Amino acid sequence: MTSRTAGLKTLRMFIMLFFLAWIVSACSSPPPEPSPQPQPTEAPEEGQTITLITPPSNNTNKESGPKYQVQTRITGFHLLSETEGMVWGVTKNELRLYVTHNNGATWANISPAPNVQFLSTPVYGKGIFFTDSNHGWIIRSAFGTTENIVLRTTDGGKSWKISSLGDDNNISSVYFNSPTQGWLMTSANATPNKESKTIYSTSDGGATWEEVMQNEQYKPNLPNHSIPFTGVSTGMIFKNRVDGFVTLQTGALPKIFITKDGGGSWNPGQSFLVNEQLESCDRVITGKPEFFDASKTNGWMSVGCQNDKDKTITYHGYFTANGGDNWKFAPFELKSPTEGNHQSAPTFLNSQVGWSIIGNTLYHTVNQGKTWLPLKESSVLRSKLEEYPETIKMQFISAEVGWLLLEKKEQKRSILLQTTNGGISWRVM
Repeated sequence: MTSRTAGLKTLRMFIMLFFLAWIVSACSSPPPEPSPQPQPTEAPEEGQTITLITPPSNNTNKESGPKYQVQTRITGFHLLSETEGMVWGVTKNELRLYVTHNNGATWANISPAPNVQFLSTPVYGKGIFFTDSNHGWIIRSAFGTTENIVLRTTDGGKSWKISSLGDDNNISSVYFNSPTQGWLMTSANATPNKESKTIYSTSDGGATWEEVMQNEQYKPNLPNHSIPFTGVSTGMIFKNRVDGFVTLQTGALPKIFITKDGGGSWNPGQSFLVNEQLESCDRVITGKPEFFDASKTNGWMSVGCQNDKDKTITYHGYFTANGGDNWKFAPFELKSPTEGNHQSAPTFLNSQVGWSIIGNTLYHTVNQGKTWLPLKESSVLRSKLEEYPETIKMQFISAEVGWLLLEKKEQKRSILLQTTNGGISWRVM
């Protein structure tokens, strides 16, 4: 054996011993520590996928910023114009508020700061109100040791300011007739047909609030012109700085109270007469008054006839053509569904044109509810009505454009639909 051959053999032996030593060392080393596993969390709510946009700082084009998608459960919405609207919901006690300026193609996040916690979701006209796309208010209801607070924006939700109401009772209604003038009602000691009521007004856009009426303390030396304890408020609306209305749910016929001095004193309005359609009701459900025009001359309010035996509600309407001085009953030839939960109150665009969902069918009227005709069936609408059995809200901003929010409560899921041809066809937004 040559010296070279012996050297190669020795080198191979050395390499083999080194490799075996490395294997033994690797096998005897302690295993790497496992990466920490995420802690179990509450199952997420299945929401609607929407495309959010971050507008550029110069705000030259609201739709030109970076885009990303999120899932959010929508529990309320409000249309501002044919192309503009807002949606909201509460996730982990944070209010998520989004606005669109292009029919839902993209949305902007205009939520208040997450440190302002919400125990419940605001309802439009009760905990949230906008007079236009820039001026809006959100009332965070009191809970625990916190009190009612009013958040306000004058720049479309880019920034929010906070003021205290100094009242921790339940919020019943909020209404603004201009960016500066508004009213807010709270209630306490409520039962199904009565509650104490307090009304506050603001003339500086919600920065400060003044109590203008309360019915809890009786003052024998002063005339009692407050809204009575009997009856639960269902809506509040003001035509201008002094003339306003409040509707009350009593279980029987609706009651309406009128103010002529900005909410300080109230007197009963017209008595609603018993109509044949309401005689056999186990309970009459009072809607809130709405006006169709800027002059607030023409308006309406829904009235529901509840039947406890078959658990149905049949809706009719009261209409006014003189600013609420008188209300005329209008019977609707609408049959309550025998199955399904889609029996919410109809929605009206003006004193003649309205829509209503009965079961899984959308009906349309052009003569104040005298006749209702089913619209041509939309496959999208029908499938979503079957999948989401609860109608949360339907609103039409014009004869063509309307939004519809449906919900599946037991699974905490909702879906928002839009029509641009008067309800004939629909799409998921």
